[in-house]
Amino acid sequence: MVDETYITIKPKLDTLRKYIAYYYFNTSEEKNYTKEYIFYPHFRNAITVYKHSKISFSDNRSTVTPNSKKALEIIYTGIHSQSRIGKIHAPFDKIGIVFQPLGINNFISESLSAIVTEDPKSDFDYFGNELNKTLEQVYALSDPKEKVYELDCFFDARIQPFKDQRLLKAIDLMFDSHLGVSEISETLNISRKTLQRLFKKHLNCAPKEFSNLIKFRKAIDIYQKQKPALTDLAYQNDYYDQSDFIKHFKKVTGFNPKQFFGNLSHLGSEDTFWTVLNSK
Repeated sequence: MVDETYITIKPKLDTLRKYIAYYYFNTSEEKNYTKEYIFYPHFRNAITVYKHSKISFSDNRSTVTPNSKKALEIIYTGIHSQSRIGKIHAPFDKIGIVFQPLGINNFISESLSAIVTEDPKSDFDYFGNELNKTLEQVYALSDPKEKVYELDCFFDARIQPFKDQRLLKAIDLMFDSHLGVSEISETLNISRKTLQRLFKKHLNCAPKEFSNLIKFRKAIDIYQKQKPALTDLAYQNDYYDQSDFIKHFKKVTGFNPKQFFGNLSHLGSEDTFWTVLNSK
């Protein structure tokens, strides 16, 4: 018996793919099913929606429980540098909208830091009743492709491209080069203080934190595709040495690299990786 389904699908509209990485649909109808898991930091951020569930937060933990009185629970989760533990009790019906690093900034008229003052942010209502209506339509559908179409239509109608080229170029450099934060500031001819301010304003994180997440996620991606020796993986991802590699992984995940990769579960067809602690 399958306790849950987890489906990931990219936007069908080309105009959205540079802003939205993918959607996911995670459901379970098993009344006695419970799952506890660790989910890991990412340079992406997301809006997560639950139907007839309530979520509570405590330190680095979240717990989702069924609640028939709660029509929709909408949460925004931003960039975070530490792993978090989630526990979810079925039945649940969950939708995720996973944005590229600056993706959500292309659908809002204010800075992200003005809209999101805590993270995770429950009762995320920036898009108001219009998003609620779209979500109700999505939940009424059974075909994931039709669900994606409705979500695509909603976001496509709200595109207002992010315009600060300095931050866009800084992020491109972090992904495409081996430059450090100071070198990126020099390349863009802006002060490190200005770069810090831009990241805090539009991503709610520091440049160094973001750069470290790129390094961490690239290591996961390379390991999943190539399974190199961990020593080689460390040097491929610009860690100073293997000790630096192990130290960073322990700080981010709580595990050394060998333990981390040995316990990793891949969900869907995108880059969602969890460590399942318990499911029953």
